[in-house]
Amino acid sequence: MADDHTDADQSMETHTPVSENPHAEYGLTENIQRTVENEKASAEKMSKQKVDLQALPTRAYLDQTVVPILLQGLSVLAKDRPPNPIEYLAAFLLKNKSQFEERS
Repeated sequence: MADDHTDADQSMETHTPVSENPHAEYGLTENIQRTVENEKASAEKMSKQKVDLQALPTRAYLDQTVVPILLQGLSVLAKDRPPNPIEYLAAFLLKNKSQFEERS
């Protein structure tokens, strides 16, 4: 009967549940692993996009990268008419760049 108990213990030791996270030993949860995979995919997509951007003619490159944020910034600049327009536009571009980086 003792042999039956040790056989059961051995079979449980060798069986790994399918849902167990293979990265758990490194402290990675499934959400973190998913995030890492998404970031890798996004980085690959961005590197492909950079290659595509480099191949574009100048006008198309500018239209896809900076013209949209510049138009919005210049529109706000013309409306507000600050005494320091260059600094104002620079601050606008830095403050809002994340909204436009996702689009291009």
